[in-house]
Amino acid sequence: MLRARARFFYAAAAVTVGTLLAPRTVIAQFTEPPPAPAYALTGVTLIRPDGSRLASQTIVVRNGFIQTMGADVAVPPDAELLAGDSLMVFPGMIDAQGAAKVEFPEVEINRQEIEPWNPPRAVQGFMPHRRVADFLTATGKDLEKQRLGGVVAGAVHPDGPVMPGRGAVLVNRKGADVPTGLVLNPELGPVFTLQGARGAYPGTLFAVAAFIRQSLEDARHHGAHVAAYRRDPRGVAAPPWDPDYEVLRTVMTGQVPVFFAADKAEDIRLVLRLAEEYGFSPIIMGGDEAWKVSGPLKRRNVPVLVSLDFPEPKQWKPEKKKPEADQPDSVAPQAPKPLDAAAEREKRDLEQLYANPGKLAAAGVRFALTSGGGKADLRGGARKAIEYGLGEADALRALTVTPAELLGAPSLTRIESGLPATFVVADGPLFAEETKIAYTFVEGALDRGKPSAKPGSGEAPAVDMTGTWTVDIDAGGEGMGGRMTLEQDGAEFSGTLVIDMGTMQIQSGAVSGTSFTCTWVLSVGGETMEFDVKGTVEGDEASGTGGGPMGDFSWKARRTGTPERGNE
Repeated sequence: MLRARARFFYAAAAVTVGTLLAPRTVIAQFTEPPPAPAYALTGVTLIRPDGSRLASQTIVVRNGFIQTMGADVAVPPDAELLAGDSLMVFPGMIDAQGAAKVEFPEVEINRQEIEPWNPPRAVQGFMPHRRVADFLTATGKDLEKQRLGGVVAGAVHPDGPVMPGRGAVLVNRKGADVPTGLVLNPELGPVFTLQGARGAYPGTLFAVAAFIRQSLEDARHHGAHVAAYRRDPRGVAAPPWDPDYEVLRTVMTGQVPVFFAADKAEDIRLVLRLAEEYGFSPIIMGGDEAWKVSGPLKRRNVPVLVSLDFPEPKQWKPEKKKPEADQPDSVAPQAPKPLDAAAEREKRDLEQLYANPGKLAAAGVRFALTSGGGKADLRGGARKAIEYGLGEADALRALTVTPAELLGAPSLTRIESGLPATFVVADGPLFAEETKIAYTFVEGALDRGKPSAKPGSGEAPAVDMTGTWTVDIDAGGEGMGGRMTLEQDGAEFSGTLVIDMGTMQIQSGAVSGTSFTCTWVLSVGGETMEFDVKGTVEGDEASGTGGGPMGDFSWKARRTGTPERGNE
C-alpha cells in the first residue's frame, strides 16, 4: 500500500535515477512518463489575438486536439487536471525568422583557380533552389527551449549572400524524432539579400542589384527557350534544366513571396523598385528603418518581419524606471544627466529601433515581430517595443496571427474545439516581465514550464505558517500523507515534509498576504528533484497545488501544533 500511495513521487524519482522499487518493472520501460489520456485546464482566461478575453474557461485536450472548451464544460474523469485558476491562455507565438539546426555542405573550391568575374554559383551565393528542409538536422528535443518560451512554430531561412535558398515552416513538435517531423512547409519563397559575395562578383551593393536584375532577366530568357522548345522542338536546341531559374520564374508570377533582407530605408526602396520591375511580392526581413518607408510599404501592401535583435547600448546607459511605490512623494524627480555626443547619437539610433514597430502599426503597415534568426528573446523584445509605443494587442497579433498568415498556416493560432491543441498558458499577462510560461501545448503534446516564484502582489504577510501540519497529497487520484514542519521569519519560511519515501526539504518559501510559494526538494539515489508548490492559508487550514517531473498534484494541510500550544 505504501508503494502504491507514493507512486507519484516514486515515478518522479524512477524517471530521474531508475533505481527505486515498485513499479520499477513498468517505469524502466520509459525514459519519461507516458502522457495522460487527456488534460484539462479549468478557470482559465482565454486571450484572443485581438486582446479580447473570455473568462472562466475550461479546455479539455485529448488525442492532440481540443476536445471541448467553454464556461460550462465538465472535466472527463480520466483527464489530468492542470493547475488553471488565475492562469491565462494565449495563442502560441510564431517566430517568422526563427532558428533551428541546419547543416549545409561546405563549398570546397580553390579560390585561386576562380575567375573573379565568372565564379561558380555557389561562390556567388546564387542558389535559390536550395532548401533548408533538405539540410535540417534539428528534432523536437532541440526545440524544447523555444517551446518553454512560448514559441510553437516558426520559419527558418538560409543565411548567405545574394540568393542563399528557400526557407521552411516548422512546427515545434515535441515528439519529432527526425527533422522531417518538424516540417510543415518545405518550400517557402526564396531569400534575397543585398549582401555581396566574398572575394567574387557580385561584391558590392551596386553589383548585387545588377546581378539580381540580370538573374531575373536570364530566368525569363531561359523560360522563353523552354516554352519555344515545348511548342515546336524543330530547330530549337533542348534547353538544360535549371532549378535556380525555375524558382525565379515562379516568384516573378507574384504567387510566391520573396523574403528580402533589408534594413536601411534606401535599401527597402531599392527592393520596392525591383519588385515593381519584375513583378515579385516582397516580404521585408529585418526592416530596422521600415518606419521611414511606411507610406510606400502601406500602399504596396508589403509586410515586414521586424527583427527584435536590438544592439546592446555601449555609450548610452538607459536609466531603469523605478516603481512609483519606491519614490517618496516628497522627493522631486531628478533631471537626467546630460549625455555626450556619442551617447546621444546611440540613444537616438536605439530609440528609433525600439519605436519602429509602434510606428509601423500606427501607419497601418502589416508586420510581424521576429527573433532575427534566433538572436533575440521575443517577449523581451516585444516589451521594449511596447515601452516605446507599440500597443499590447498589436504586439500579440504581430507574434501570432500575422506571422501565421504570412507563412501560410493561419490555423496555428486558432484556439477552438476540434482544432489541434496548440497554445500557451502563462501565469500573467504575456508581456509582463515577471510572467512565466506554465504550460505549452503543441498539437496536444505538453511541455511544463517553471511557475513564477513570486506569490501574489508582494504584500506583507498576513499569516504565520510556523508549526507542524498534517498533509494530504492527491496526485491523479492517488493519495498519500505526510507531516510538515515549518518555521517562518518575516515573509520567508522553510522546513521539512516527511512522507513515506523519506524527508523532503522545503526551500525558498515566500509569503504574500495569505498566499505563498515554495519548493519541495526530494533527494533520492544522489539525484535531486524539485516540486514547485503554491497555496493559501486560512487559520490552521492550508491548500494548494504543485508540479514536478511527473506532473501536477493538489494538496491540503491542517496545522496540528505551534511552539506556543504544542502538538494536538
